[in-house]
Amino acid sequence: MRLCINPNCNNQNQDIVELCQQCGSELLIDRTYVVKRLLSDKSGFGTIYEVEDPKQHPKVLKILKPEFNDQPKTISLFEQEAFLLGRIESKGLPKIDAYIHHYLPDQKMLYGIVMEKIEGSNLYEWIHSHKPLSEKMAIGWMRQIVRVLQIVHQNGYFHRDIKPSNIMLRPSGQLALIDFGTAREATFTYLAKIGGVGGVTQISSAGYTASEQERGFAIPQSDFYSLGMTFIHLVTGTYPLDMHDPMTDIYHWRKLAPQISDDFAQLLERLIAKRPVDRPPDCAAILHSLDELDRHAKELQTEHQLQAKRQIQQAEKNRQRIWLGLAIALIGLVGYAIAIARRIIPSPIPLPPSIVQPK
Repeated sequence: MRLCINPNCNNQNQDIVELCQQCGSELLIDRTYVVKRLLSDKSGFGTIYEVEDPKQHPKVLKILKPEFNDQPKTISLFEQEAFLLGRIESKGLPKIDAYIHHYLPDQKMLYGIVMEKIEGSNLYEWIHSHKPLSEKMAIGWMRQIVRVLQIVHQNGYFHRDIKPSNIMLRPSGQLALIDFGTAREATFTYLAKIGGVGGVTQISSAGYTASEQERGFAIPQSDFYSLGMTFIHLVTGTYPLDMHDPMTDIYHWRKLAPQISDDFAQLLERLIAKRPVDRPPDCAAILHSLDELDRHAKELQTEHQLQAKRQIQQAEKNRQRIWLGLAIALIGLVGYAIAIARRIIPSPIPLPPSIVQPK
């Protein structure tokens, strides 16, 4: 069965034919991909479908919503996602198959990106079915995301929308950063805005977006703020705004993450610092901090192992002393008992010589 992606069609499943029986749209996208089902129409920019390539491998087709087709800046951002992901090879990013232009019967065009379908769940779904992250797991996951982010930043872009729902967990345990529709060249500091019904909407995710980005001045350090808020969510299991005091503008999260050390908590606090200048300067600095946390953890583990070894050795010495003391006490008791016995048992009375039998 095939699905029609014409937004003005009823999108019912079609038989294996080339044209939609309702609206006449082509059902074979880019003469290659078969649309199987709708995955999401809640994205700010696009509608997401699952498609199959000629080898029946599942892929994702992201179609820019038609209401944005007359907005060059929005189209540019959409094309940029394909360009950015197409030039970077990383397991932490979805692979791009194609950037397509799909024409409808009325000659209107749909812009689309076909990319790898990442199996697994996103971290927003994951945290709702698991306990909050341990520190060891949080450090490992943060290191994965920062390494991906480092590649993105080194290619002259920043993400601008890091949050749990934009991080996928593959079955292998590898994390992948997705949804680069809001990515922007690092040489720009303007916040793209997309027009729609009801006014203008900023590219912003409440609870995860830095204040300077909400004001229209997104910079690479804005990604670090979103990263910090994402991991505060993951180590507490609580949505950031549910821990926010609007009177003081402080996030009271620390008591909700007792498993987190003070050192790691300080790193998270640096990431969400109000002023960008107080956040880490780049991804390398964050990775260095994570390495230091690992080194410190290993030192503590080694110290704990040495302490445990010393305790075992001391316990063994104490046992030896106890057994030695018991042995000495036992010997003393035996000697004392022998001495007492000698006093109580009379010595044999010698026989008179007259009654000694001759040999």
